[in-house]
Amino acid sequence: MRLALLLAAIVFLITLLVRLPARALLALLPADVACAGPSGTVWLGSCEELRVGAMPVAALSWALHPAALLRLRLAADLSSQDPAAHGHAQLEVAPDGDLAISALAASVAVPGRSGLAAGIGTASLQLSIDSARIQAGHLVALVGTIDLLQLHLGNPPAELGDFELKFAPSNAPTPMAGQLRDLNGPLSVSGILQLSPAGAYQLEGSVAPKPGASEDVTRTLQILGPPDAEGRRTISLAGSL
Repeated sequence: MRLALLLAAIVFLITLLVRLPARALLALLPADVACAGPSGTVWLGSCEELRVGAMPVAALSWALHPAALLRLRLAADLSSQDPAAHGHAQLEVAPDGDLAISALAASVAVPGRSGLAAGIGTASLQLSIDSARIQAGHLVALVGTIDLLQLHLGNPPAELGDFELKFAPSNAPTPMAGQLRDLNGPLSVSGILQLSPAGAYQLEGSVAPKPGASEDVTRTLQILGPPDAEGRRTISLAGSL
């Protein structure tokens, strides 16, 4: 009898979730998260615009994974059709708020003049993240590749090409380390980017112009100081995201 009652309760709750409209989620969202134009259901729904702090994402949709509820987890497939940040990912939230991200593939426009993007005129990011973990609001693990494409400096103007930042699987403690290299363009670049869970970053590496690089590119590199005997200049940046 108890088993039958339990099964009936589970069926009732699942039916309720399937039919509950997406707008029922609004009261559960954190203070800095807002969903405008909710439609569909809690189980399978969308927002015309989701705003997290000052960052908006348009045309966001989700599909919950019912099996995760049996593990006391909330898991979902997310998809965005926002022209400035389109892509998809799988998310799983633990009872303590820890977040696991997997199978993330996205294209994101780079906001210039902030953080690592300071001085950038235009560029885009291609994200291919196998896995990432966020604990207490901080990124603590990252495996995947981030491509910075069609990098254009606004002042002084220069076309710098495409670059790859790859975070390989590692058992080492934080900080996370990504290998930076050029994919194409007028620059030869190599370096290591370290990220701490607190959001601090440190980039150490070197850069040199390739044969045939334009005068604009050569002039841009002069701000890094004189080259060494092999014609390479040191890159050293640090700050907080």
